[in-house]
Amino acid sequence: MRVVATNTAPGAAQPPADSAPYDERVLAAGTTLRFVLLLALLTAAGSSMIPRTVWHLLASSEKADMAAACSLAAGIDPSVSMNTSFVQSGHQPAALAECTARFAQDFTGVVLGVGTLALAAALAVYWLIPVWRTRRTKVVPLDVIDVHGGLRPLLDELVALTGLDRAPRFVVDPASRTTGAIAFGRPRRPVIRLDGGLVATADTERARFRAVVLHELAHLHNKDTGITYATVALWRVFLVLVLLPWAAVGTDILFFRGTADIRGMFAPFNAHAQVLGGLLVLAVYLSRLEIVRHREIYADLMAARWGASAEPWEGGAARQRSEGGWRELFVRFAGLWHTHPPPALRRASLSDPKALFALTALPLLLAGLAADILVWHLGAVPDELLWLKALLVAGLVVGIGGVALWRAVLYALLAGRPVPSGWSVGLWLGLGVVVGELTGPRAAMNQWLPAHPEALLILVAALVLVMTWTGQNAEWWLRTWRGRSPGPVMLAGLAVPVLAYASVLYWWWFLGEVLTDGWPFTTAGVLAAYNLPGLPPPDIGPLWHVVAVVGFLPGTLARAGSLWWAQVLLWVLPLLALIVASRSGGGSGMERPRWLARTPPGASATASGAPPYGPGRLLAAGLAGGVVCSAGLAVALARLRTADLGAVGATGPLRLAQIMAPVLVICAATALTAAVVAALTDSGWLTAGLVSAGITALLGVGATYAIMRADAGAGPGTVSWSLSRDVHLPYAMGLGTLVAGLAAFVGRGAGLFRRWLITGRRAGSRPAARLAPAEEHSLRPVWRRAVRVAAIGAVVAGVGATALGVDVSESRGQSSRPAALMLDRSAPAPSAAVSRLQHQAWAAAGGLERIQALQAAERGYSAAFTAGGRSTTDAGFLEVMDRMKTTCGEMDRAARQATTYFSVPSAAGQRMWARVLARHRAMVGTCRSLATRPSATTAEAAGTARRNAVDSVDAMLYWLAEKGAIRPKSP
Repeated sequence: MRVVATNTAPGAAQPPADSAPYDERVLAAGTTLRFVLLLALLTAAGSSMIPRTVWHLLASSEKADMAAACSLAAGIDPSVSMNTSFVQSGHQPAALAECTARFAQDFTGVVLGVGTLALAAALAVYWLIPVWRTRRTKVVPLDVIDVHGGLRPLLDELVALTGLDRAPRFVVDPASRTTGAIAFGRPRRPVIRLDGGLVATADTERARFRAVVLHELAHLHNKDTGITYATVALWRVFLVLVLLPWAAVGTDILFFRGTADIRGMFAPFNAHAQVLGGLLVLAVYLSRLEIVRHREIYADLMAARWGASAEPWEGGAARQRSEGGWRELFVRFAGLWHTHPPPALRRASLSDPKALFALTALPLLLAGLAADILVWHLGAVPDELLWLKALLVAGLVVGIGGVALWRAVLYALLAGRPVPSGWSVGLWLGLGVVVGELTGPRAAMNQWLPAHPEALLILVAALVLVMTWTGQNAEWWLRTWRGRSPGPVMLAGLAVPVLAYASVLYWWWFLGEVLTDGWPFTTAGVLAAYNLPGLPPPDIGPLWHVVAVVGFLPGTLARAGSLWWAQVLLWVLPLLALIVASRSGGGSGMERPRWLARTPPGASATASGAPPYGPGRLLAAGLAGGVVCSAGLAVALARLRTADLGAVGATGPLRLAQIMAPVLVICAATALTAAVVAALTDSGWLTAGLVSAGITALLGVGATYAIMRADAGAGPGTVSWSLSRDVHLPYAMGLGTLVAGLAAFVGRGAGLFRRWLITGRRAGSRPAARLAPAEEHSLRPVWRRAVRVAAIGAVVAGVGATALGVDVSESRGQSSRPAALMLDRSAPAPSAAVSRLQHQAWAAAGGLERIQALQAAERGYSAAFTAGGRSTTDAGFLEVMDRMKTTCGEMDRAARQATTYFSVPSAAGQRMWARVLARHRAMVGTCRSLATRPSATTAEAAGTARRNAVDSVDAMLYWLAEKGAIRPKSP
């Protein structure tokens, strides 16, 4: 992390008078993190696309059709919703796994070879880019052109001015008439190519020459070339070796491969996959160009800091004409596809680099879109590593938006401007995620659109919440931090929202994603998930639905890997900021932070200070909320204790109500506390509301434990300590924090509306940040010390209780419920076309083969039975009986294999198949009886069982032919 500094090398020239008063390097730029997102996206997309391409190019079409037939044979309807399809796939998992494994085609070796080839090609392209840039323009060394040696001392002086570890090699393109230059090459062998026109005018326009060269040296100083060309190399190889073959295969699947019925059935999924590939190209290309444009401005500012003249930028800005209306929109759109920002913007950034601190919509939207595409290509990550996947995606999304927001807050404080709220950052990031979900196959699967796209608003709301928190937390810490660099507090301030959003993503992928298809949980499924018997009594009413729903909201997965404990940090970290502010002088705002020590004094008038209140105010609000929460808990548990458990089917629902009632009360109390505090607070209303709500939740959990421990074992109407402790702490602290955050938004709106009614101000106005009103109502030293101790105690108790809850929930592992237990098991009847395909698949994937195996066993049995009747000697009869035992075993194996196969995808067909299986099992029994105890009675029973089995098989074959599953026998 760089700190503010006026010079970067010994002997550096003083910056020009009109240079920027703010050092753009005071915080990380965030462009490297965005490059990392692009590299991760390309890598993950390659690891996902290469196997699909290889499989479709090399796989046997016959086996591929059989593998697809397994799903249809299992009764899975590709035209139904995602939830229904998920339930259908879980009906016969063993048979489905056996069938798909039978027809699976493994090309792992080929995939690894292609992946290795692509990686080697990317490394080769990265290595050869400098050679290609040199050869294509036929450059020559500088000494060939600079025969009089006038440029070499000047270039050496500029290199020494920049303080580069490795001096670049200068070459000249004599055929170029332009007056530019470009830096390229590998990190250990940097090269700067000078255009012939620039060298020709070096003596007459020395200031321009110095500025252009210093700009390219700034690129080398900022290490732009390495990661930029790594991205370019990976992108070009990905485009040629991965994306184009994948798109060709996808087009073949979408329009040509298979029958028209199959193509039409899977058209939504395949079309979504192709659209997602196009969005990947758009996101990577536009993001890379936008990052490069930002790095151009950074290089401009670095060159100006080294003493470069502003003449080159002034000339370009003067030539640029200002447009208006549609022409201006066209110019802006065309600018998205350029590698350099407009000249006017570059010139303006020299005096005010606000473009590097601005919150622009397009980069945020592209970041959210790229992250969602990354999620799709990481779909093969096992469930055991779901937390790692959530951390990766959340780290990239929240990290990119968070760095931009921290920089915007810092610039607003330095410039004395209103601090950005942060909600717009979350909104644009969330919009990118929603675009990726709606256009790709994740949410809709094999539908054109998900049935309930409004469920995606959960992700948008989570991003709005964490980014609003990030903005307010950044303001609190930047006002109070006295360290040498704000980098450490920024890292902590980004780690917390990353963990919080990762917990929401974990919940979304584990459970919540099914909500895009509607609410899938049944009452009976809810009770089964909790291992509780019975059905809900009719007199509970809407309260039961609230109890049932609250257990499936974000923050309610109680194992440590779900990251529920990260929500606690949303109120612990701001509370620490208040403690730091109170210890550094009670918000006097007179001491200048060390990280601003070299920034002009007039530029940081509002950058120091403290939040407009101390921890005492929020601690008092949390204590008041805790008192209300404790009273509500006492009333709720008292009423549930007297509930009648004798009603039929009421034991399970009422016990679940007893488990969840404390959670409901605590969440309601935290929501009320957060809403009231946010309504009465101006600056930092969300963080203030969460701090107060966190203290309320902590007190509520303690009150719950105290009440339940006092009542433990008091009777059948109470909930035991062991049953409740896995729920209350994670739910109240995880879910309660998220509920409190949303309630704070409601309280904020109510507060703005109240002020609008009282003062007539426009409800959306945001007053300028005020410094340290806490000075007007300072506490006495004794009370101030008590408040500090209480706040520190709350933090320690919160972290300790969270750690205890993580340990308990991880060790017991009872609160993470599989979604399959809760899903609605009903499914609509398939269409006639799908039903015909399912029956054809059932016969082709192994049904007809098993029927033929039964027939073969029948024929062996018939031959042995006939031979036994014709035998005339004892030796011959004994030999036939031995053969009879063998045929009995063969028939038993055939019957067992048929039993493990899929059920027929229709009720009528399954009844006939069940009859076939039952009669063959009966025939196996009579066969063995005849083989061990031959007599007229056992022979007659065996003959009857054989005729029944043969008749059932003939009826089954006739029915399959009638359904169109097999071809009828020729007459």
